[in-house]
Amino acid sequence: MENLGSFLREKRKSKGLSLEQVSEELRIKLSFLEALEEEKDELLPSPLYKKIFLKAYADYLGLNFEEILNKFSFDGSKVREKEDTFSAPPVKKEVQTLEQVKRRKGKINYNSWLVLAGILLGVIIILLFIMHQQIYKYDKDTKIRTKEARLGPSLPVPDTGKSEPRFTGKEKTKKIPFQPEVMTLRLEGLDRTWAMVIGDGDTLFTGFINKGMQVEYKAQDYFKLTLGRAWLVKGYLNGEKLRSFGPKGKSIFGREINKNNYRDFLDTTATE
Repeated sequence: MENLGSFLREKRKSKGLSLEQVSEELRIKLSFLEALEEEKDELLPSPLYKKIFLKAYADYLGLNFEEILNKFSFDGSKVREKEDTFSAPPVKKEVQTLEQVKRRKGKINYNSWLVLAGILLGVIIILLFIMHQQIYKYDKDTKIRTKEARLGPSLPVPDTGKSEPRFTGKEKTKKIPFQPEVMTLRLEGLDRTWAMVIGDGDTLFTGFINKGMQVEYKAQDYFKLTLGRAWLVKGYLNGEKLRSFGPKGKSIFGREINKNNYRDFLDTTATE
């Protein structure tokens, strides 16, 4: 039976490609690609990364990712076709005796009594709690009235001639960080690299960003970026330049930029 790993291996070999070539182009570790083809999911970081790696691998080989998902289940085994269904063995009807029926009814009545007893116990606990709160409130009010009767009425506060301090507006107020209503992300390719952009949980872009190519997307709350060669992509958020996504030779997976942390990614040294 054909599985996902052997399917990918055959497609790669038919194009005359080695795993080393694919790893270098996609910036995915060779061990992760080997784990995909050998069906060793325990060697992958997580099921989410397996899906990301599989999407990049399928795009690189020119395969339809959705067709792969329909053809294979997530663990890589082939999905059973509808015509492979089988008929279940006939169910034998059990003939119940009168004694069994009585025993079952008695068990049902016993369970009903247990449920009723539990409900009554819950009602009693709630009533006791309410009574306790009322008694506590009554005792507290009584103590307050007794204290007032012993001390007498409260005396007026003498006028010292000092006016109450007023707010002049010069005092420092706590600044609330500005949060944009809509986040606009623009990516520019310095050279060919694979990328995936997720915004508010929706996949907005997946594929290759070539040199000179620009893509722009909007999101309300956050973006998540996966870049094969992160140093070859420039980013702008709401027109402000972002810092480099990573040093040369590094990839990023699922890096989140949201309304609360986006200032940490701004390039404060940018002059453009």
